[in-house]
Amino acid sequence: MNLFWAKGFESTSLSDLKSTLGGLSSASFYAAFGSKKALYEECLAEYMGTCGELVATLRDESLSAREALRAMLWRSIEIQTSRDSPLGCMAVLSGIVCDDDNADVAELARNARKVNRDAIADCIARGVANGELADDGSAEAFTLTLDSFLKGLAVQSRDGISREALLRSADQLLSILDR
Repeated sequence: MNLFWAKGFESTSLSDLKSTLGGLSSASFYAAFGSKKALYEECLAEYMGTCGELVATLRDESLSAREALRAMLWRSIEIQTSRDSPLGCMAVLSGIVCDDDNADVAELARNARKVNRDAIADCIARGVANGELADDGSAEAFTLTLDSFLKGLAVQSRDGISREALLRSADQLLSILDR
């Protein structure tokens, strides 16, 4: 997972994978995983279920919508700036640029990113329905703003922007809700 996360799908070679997996032969690799794409799909699913568990935070109804959005952004920043894993977000960085032969890989990554965008939209809709967030017709725009910020964290993290600066930026963005 970390190899795809750090290098992206297309830049990760079969040789890289075999070496990382303890020097497997090509035959053993294909017997175990079927293909590089199949392994990537497993890794992306694992990422979304662990590092990318942001959806659970957004769906946590014990939190207000505002609290859930803040917790999601802060957790994402924590993950994306951690020295325990590659910087950035695997769902954003690993499958964003793929040639035509790997269009299905790009689609897997796009679908993973859509899961987060949909969860943000649902959280905002919950906040509007509960009267916590303004029902001023801006829910769709705010969803895209938050989602764009979330995806932009992957690049900012890779560029070395500090965790503290990103947390301040997230809080500044969420201050829109106070207007």
